[in-house]
Amino acid sequence: MKKGLVYIYLLCSCSVFSQHFQFSQFYAAQIYLNPAFTGASSCTRFSMNYRNQWNLTPGGFNTYQVSFDKPLRKYNSGVGITLFSDRAGPNSLKSNQVNGLYAYELKINKRLVARAGLSAGFTQRSLDYSGLLFSDQIANGGGPSSSVVGNGTKVLYFDVNAGYLMYSENIWGGVAVSHLTRPNQSLTGDDSRLPIEVKFHGGYKYLINDQADKSKDQHFVTAAFNYKRSLRFNQIDVGAYYARGYLVFGMWYRGIPIVHKPYGWYKNNDALVFVAGISGDKVQIGYSFDYTVSKLTLSSSGGSHELSMMYLLCSKKKKKKKLIMVSCPKF
Repeated sequence: MKKGLVYIYLLCSCSVFSQHFQFSQFYAAQIYLNPAFTGASSCTRFSMNYRNQWNLTPGGFNTYQVSFDKPLRKYNSGVGITLFSDRAGPNSLKSNQVNGLYAYELKINKRLVARAGLSAGFTQRSLDYSGLLFSDQIANGGGPSSSVVGNGTKVLYFDVNAGYLMYSENIWGGVAVSHLTRPNQSLTGDDSRLPIEVKFHGGYKYLINDQADKSKDQHFVTAAFNYKRSLRFNQIDVGAYYARGYLVFGMWYRGIPIVHKPYGWYKNNDALVFVAGISGDKVQIGYSFDYTVSKLTLSSSGGSHELSMMYLLCSKKKKKKKLIMVSCPKF
């Protein structure tokens, strides 16, 4: 009974955000966080992200992302592509997504750069009704019918996202807006449009020993945040990283405990996130664990695990001019 109530609670919670996939290591999924990051690296990037959320719940919630982006310095631009796959519950609700991305870069002065990006693509959302359990299947004497009336179990829709980013060598800030087309995601033929989601993010990188060799002994602290709002729901991730050499450690908090919205009884207090990673010249690997601090509790949810990997393919050609790179975290 306890597991059943927890599962119902989780379904209700996740249905609010629906296609708003979430990563704790959102800076390891930069072009998903904000399309303006597309091509912002000096190298071609291949990235992979995997999130296993609340693994003690029936079926769990699993999200996969594979992405590629490449700078086009000759045209002050960047291009990329992302592939998403999301599974919610015991293989019942599935979403598969493909997006193409483009960003344009404008150098304002010697220390400040601005970028604007656009992401567009298709999402297929499906539901396997055979994996669902209805009340008339477990209770005698009635209950809602287990028969489902609708136009099918799949829906395909087009979506557009946009973003803007400004940064210097040590500070950055950006805004991203998702679901500009307000696509209808209903599987039953009703009108169920995705709400627009707005994200604000930024941070500052402080060099502890800026005279050290950059490849080995340099160490620094990076403080950052990411605020999201969708309809009446809002959330903030805030934390810091410490990096020395190739090792990176970080801690984040997710939630706004002083805000009780959209309901008076709702406490916006989600998780503490612990991150550890290795950031090399060409390979970056990160792992994070979400320690649940909400009423869901760690013993009921099992927390959340996340893994990110990135490979950088850099050109051997000598650069004619110094590039200003985004100083945001790697994970």
